[in-house]
Amino acid sequence: MKTYYFNIQSKGGAGKSMLTYLQALKYEGDERSLFVDLDSSTKTSVRQLRFVGLKKRVVESDIFDRLKKIEREKLFQVLESVNRTPHERVFVDFGAPESEQLPSLFSIDFSVDEFKDFEQGLGARFVFNVVVAGGTAYRSCFEYLKRIAGMLDGRFELYAYLNEFTFHHYEPLIDEVREFARATDGRIRDVRLFGNIQVDRSSGQHITDNVKEGRGLADYGSFASRTIIRREIAKV
Repeated sequence: MKTYYFNIQSKGGAGKSMLTYLQALKYEGDERSLFVDLDSSTKTSVRQLRFVGLKKRVVESDIFDRLKKIEREKLFQVLESVNRTPHERVFVDFGAPESEQLPSLFSIDFSVDEFKDFEQGLGARFVFNVVVAGGTAYRSCFEYLKRIAGMLDGRFELYAYLNEFTFHHYEPLIDEVREFARATDGRIRDVRLFGNIQVDRSSGQHITDNVKEGRGLADYGSFASRTIIRREIAKV
């Protein structure tokens, strides 16, 4: 069964593309994994995933219409097209604008139950990963998580991925997310931390440069940066 992982968050800069990058490093040598960039605004994943793009395992697509609204037929067409490929895992990076419109797409254009029917028609499994950042971005990220959890209502697997570095000095907020997840009675399957990279250190700068340049695991030359990135890969 092909599994689709939708990385979403309506707040820009929360860490969606970083999560996708770590997933790509984890499956860099796995030809069964494909990556789809639906971010029409920045196309960050296309740049950051250059190391797998060279292996023709990155697909770029725009699901907006001329009015910059999600066109559901385009979304369906992308997923149907990808479903015909031999890949077993598909990681989809939704941009902030696309993520922002997902709730209205499900409530206005078609229902969550209809999307469930679509999943079953593909013979696939859909997994939603909501990225949450701390600091000043936290409140809007958290509200988005709550909205998605209520909208999906347990019909799909849902995970909260907390961008750990952004929660430094805001650790109690991690507990708030965990408490909320426990209160959803399984609608949020788990709360996972990732991205604990100290950007003010030389290792953190090395990692940041590699991410921006779309470099793979072989480009992590120093012991410190290689150890840290391997630790982060294990989290996703």
